Amino acid sequence: MTPKGHVQGVLGTLDAPSLGRTLIHEHLFVSLRCYWEPQEDPAVAFESVSLASLADVRANPFSCRDNLEIDEPEVVRKELQSFADAHGRTIVEVSSCGMQRDPRALAWASQATGVNIIAGCGYYLRSSHPADFHLRSATSLSEEMIRELTEGIDDTGIRAGVIGELGVSSFPVDGVERRVLTAAALAQAATDAAMIVHSAPDARSPFEIVDVLEQAGADLHKVVISHLDERFRDDIELYRRLGRSGARLGLDTFGREVYLKSRLRQHPTDEARIDIVCRLMDSGLEASVLLSQDICLKHELSVFGGHGYSHILQRILPRLQERGVSDDTVATLLIDNPARLLTGSGGTDG
Repeated sequence: MTPKGHVQGVLGTLDAPSLGRTLIHEHLFVSLRCYWEPQEDPAVAFESVSLASLADVRANPFSCRDNLEIDEPEVVRKELQSFADAHGRTIVEVSSCGMQRDPRALAWASQATGVNIIAGCGYYLRSSHPADFHLRSATSLSEEMIRELTEGIDDTGIRAGVIGELGVSSFPVDGVERRVLTAAALAQAATDAAMIVHSAPDARSPFEIVDVLEQAGADLHKVVISHLDERFRDDIELYRRLGRSGARLGLDTFGREVYLKSRLRQHPTDEARIDIVCRLMDSGLEASVLLSQDICLKHELSVFGGHGYSHILQRILPRLQERGVSDDTVATLLIDNPARLLTGSGGTDG
């Protein structure tokens, strides 16, 4: 059953049937300078990302300052056009405060390509917060989120359509980041907006986030806990446990197969992610799963030798279908689940 309702895009209101194939967690214009770690590989710290430097950048993606920023409009337009050419229709752009978001650029990109773009609000990791941020109250933060959802971001008149990406950097959650989660729950209660949360790189973090949000009164059916393909990996019981809370399961780093030296940890392969999706379908969690790529590093763009925004549509869907995932299930994952989340219908329609 196709969801009904609407969600705010950067160019205006979008109804559920117009959303089509949707990626729930992407970045088009973004800065992740808060992650910069030049000491890991000083030789690439100030290199520009290019095909010549690609191998070194992939080996140490957070060492390269240039790699942590996507800000070239014409590059983004071309990348987004490839997504549209692959029959992609909507991108939820979750660059929140602290990630150098640019709502005017998002509106331009949507106009230039015809792709629906939904902007986010709220705050990212503590390391990206303003110096005096600890002085802000949950009420003040929630009022700001409500204003951006109902009136517009800063003085642009461009309204956010979701709350997030909200940043949680550690387990246990930092006190200031906990306050942001509480504020987001208050803002969600006032607006019915969906919420997208970046979980910390610890398998316990998603459950703590859910506890904090539940205590603050959030509707967990409208909350996506992101990056579970990296946090939970192939532990299906963890996905089942989180799914029982009502929260949505974000498997949203398809295409990212890098080794992160700072975490001494390799990202899962896409084959491992496909295995997880198939097992979640077999576990009856089809209505809870949301797919995306979380493109936020320059080397992930196709023009720099990366997989690009069309990766799931062009390369992952055929592999899912080879594994027996039906066209109806693909539509559930990429059309129905995002539409239910975004347009206010909340829980699973039959």
